[in-house]
Amino acid sequence: MTKPYLQYIFIFLFSILSCVFAQSKKQLYKAAVASMENKDYENATYYYHLLLLQDSLNTEYQYQLATMARLNYQNDLSFYWYKKLFDENPDKYPEVIFYLGLLNKNKSNYKTATKFFDKFYRKYKSVKKYPEYQQMVEEAKIHIAACENAVLSKSNAPSIQIIHLDSNINSTLSEYAPFMNDTALIYASIQKNKEEASFSQIYSARFQQDTFYKSHPISPLINEPNTHLANFSLYKKIIFFTKCKAINASEFECKIYAMRYINHHWTSPQELSSEINHPRYTTTHPHITQQNGKNTLFFSSNRPNGRGGMDIWYAYFDDQLNFEKPLNAGKNINSEYDEVTPYFDDIRQRLYFSSNTPHSYGGFDIFQSHWNKMDFEPSANIGYPINSSFNDIYYSFSKNRKLSFFSSNRIGAYFEEMPNCCNDIFYYYTNDTLLKTDSIIPVITKKDSAVQTFSKLKLLVPLTLYFHNDEPDPKTKKITSDKNYQRTCELYMQMKDEYVREYTSELKSKALIDATRLVEQFFEDSVEYGFSQLEKFANYLEELMINKATVKIVMKGYCSPLASTEYNINLAKRRINSLRNYFYQYKKGWLMPFIKNEQDTSMGKIILVDEDIGELPFSKVSDNLKDIRNSVYSPYAAAERKIQIIAVELK
Repeated sequence: MTKPYLQYIFIFLFSILSCVFAQSKKQLYKAAVASMENKDYENATYYYHLLLLQDSLNTEYQYQLATMARLNYQNDLSFYWYKKLFDENPDKYPEVIFYLGLLNKNKSNYKTATKFFDKFYRKYKSVKKYPEYQQMVEEAKIHIAACENAVLSKSNAPSIQIIHLDSNINSTLSEYAPFMNDTALIYASIQKNKEEASFSQIYSARFQQDTFYKSHPISPLINEPNTHLANFSLYKKIIFFTKCKAINASEFECKIYAMRYINHHWTSPQELSSEINHPRYTTTHPHITQQNGKNTLFFSSNRPNGRGGMDIWYAYFDDQLNFEKPLNAGKNINSEYDEVTPYFDDIRQRLYFSSNTPHSYGGFDIFQSHWNKMDFEPSANIGYPINSSFNDIYYSFSKNRKLSFFSSNRIGAYFEEMPNCCNDIFYYYTNDTLLKTDSIIPVITKKDSAVQTFSKLKLLVPLTLYFHNDEPDPKTKKITSDKNYQRTCELYMQMKDEYVREYTSELKSKALIDATRLVEQFFEDSVEYGFSQLEKFANYLEELMINKATVKIVMKGYCSPLASTEYNINLAKRRINSLRNYFYQYKKGWLMPFIKNEQDTSMGKIILVDEDIGELPFSKVSDNLKDIRNSVYSPYAAAERKIQIIAVELK
């Protein structure tokens, strides 16, 4: 038995430890918030990690850790905590669904990303109920289309070998902004000083006989100690570059400088006038070229009167560096997102730039647009393998146009501790075909358009549709039905509350919460999602018929084991028939002529085929009619009552 005085000692020590713990927790939280405000996402991630070690069930800490890790490119860590929140508190942080889509997109898991984006769109598309999420809802729609395009681009990518420059150039930190003349590659590299602080400096590497030699810092006239410098561009005897100062841990205010070569000497760097370097805003990524026969400075800036974020701008100038008023590159280039790193090919009059628009395949992608002497035409993603699901920026050519360069944090880039943290320089050989076609994007013919649409259609397969028990037309042996799957699905969705009630009636506490969530997720992620995919499938089918294609669609039915095999076979046939009715009645019968077409080869044709049908093999679902909780209302039983489009073929 513990002596009385020892009890008091234990109580005293416990109170002290509790105070220390509370103070430590308070200090950690204060440090985490301060790091967030300074946009120091690495340290913020660290502090929230420590907070979770003390209070692992705190959902706010979980959410902030996931968010800070995402902003710090720690995708796996971010995904883990977002997924935990989604599984355990799906309605507390609605944007988590969106971010799970984004993280999957950034890892090129495009099909999974599409499911999350689609779920977010369906759940929060109501302007009246969720006005605060409408921007993300619109972005989710764009992300879905971008994921489809990424898969198509990846499967039809041209044969280009992307080469990762070795450690003569790239390091475990960041290398970017490549500029290549006849004999050297000039680029920016982040290095650490004696105090372990990181600064960007400009380096040069000799290039001879297809070999890049060990790089060295260029003239100290440009590379100032403890100063961020980058974005080298050369015009005649004038060097342009960027000098930046840190605003916080992630953002910089940059200005463009120039140096002249006069009497065999370089002058001191001079900041360009306020016409270019707008006060209190960033001006960076200078690129000098010829446009419409005029000397032109392209740059990116977040100055006023843009379209949002960083925009691409350009300004004409004379040999004395007198600049005209900068012009915004316009709506075909700029968006409400960030457009950066412009590079203008003066021979083909084509602008290359990077953007983090949702139209990208993940992060920043490289886009291109043709200048028609009056305006920039609509831009296009230059596609795989140049672009990836990571950040792809700073596109440029060598002076002889034989090599094309870009920077990326894709898989393969060097790193010290965290993959995808840092950019490296990559390049490829620009062959004659690419130069002649003016683009790595192939010209799309009408036939190619049909093939691309079919590829999008094929991405939806297998497409699974679900039914309530013994629907449609219960308690009959008919093999046909006049029901349309759309109406059948609508009635099924209205039964969600009934399914929750019946499946959870005998449960309490956490088991009740988990079972409720399981049923709700089945209706949202299986029943509703399946129908949304069917609508998309029908839209693509319509496009294919307009292009006079012939498409074969193979369907298969399944049932849960509540009745005889004979009954189930007839039920599966009725279910497939309800899908046929959906196609028959699509847009008031628009597809019907193509389904019934047997002779006319001048128009499109749809061939509907039924595969083997019946109950699923090795079913573990209860077949006891008295146990309706498990045989009817269980999500596991409901998952077996389905039909699928299992294959499509373009003939």
